[in-house]
Amino acid sequence: MDSALKLVLKSNKCEPEHFKNSSHKDRVFEVLQSSRNQDDNFCDIKLQTDDGTIVFGHKNILASATPYFKAMFSSFAESNKDLVNIGELDSTILQLLIDYIYTGEIMITQENVQVVLPAADLFQLDYVKQACIEFLQKHLNPSNCLEVKVFADLYRCTELLSSCEAYIKKQFLYGKLLNMMSFYLYHQKKSLS
Repeated sequence: MDSALKLVLKSNKCEPEHFKNSSHKDRVFEVLQSSRNQDDNFCDIKLQTDDGTIVFGHKNILASATPYFKAMFSSFAESNKDLVNIGELDSTILQLLIDYIYTGEIMITQENVQVVLPAADLFQLDYVKQACIEFLQKHLNPSNCLEVKVFADLYRCTELLSSCEAYIKKQFLYGKLLNMMSFYLYHQKKSLS
């Protein structure tokens, strides 16, 4: 160290200061994500779907993000492999969920929600499962409420199941009330004529 700097620091009382780069984690994950998309030099795991598509990843990242991969890479036969078959999933959904693990972002659509939710349940990605539940709750309507109720029951989504039941009761009671009012008004009108 330069002696002048040493002298300045010695003559002044300098309290230690903690510095934190708030964008550091994001930048590291951006680099990790781009390494998955550009080449597989730094990736130590290849996840293959039944259609032959390979999704690259890093065991430490995947194991840190979900108990599913932690168990797979620590105690199952897959722990020593660099290629693992994930046959239960469509390659698009696997890619979507692995991208979520690296970015913290996911696009849920009307077309993918019924596949993403079970996959998130399988991978134990609770945030993604909850996001799917909220998406379905927002989009409940008379034509899908019974199907969504069955789906919610199948995947043990108690919050969604409750929402569906409340929605169905409300729709049924409201519809029944409207029919009764229409019937009453019709007969009132008829009796006045």
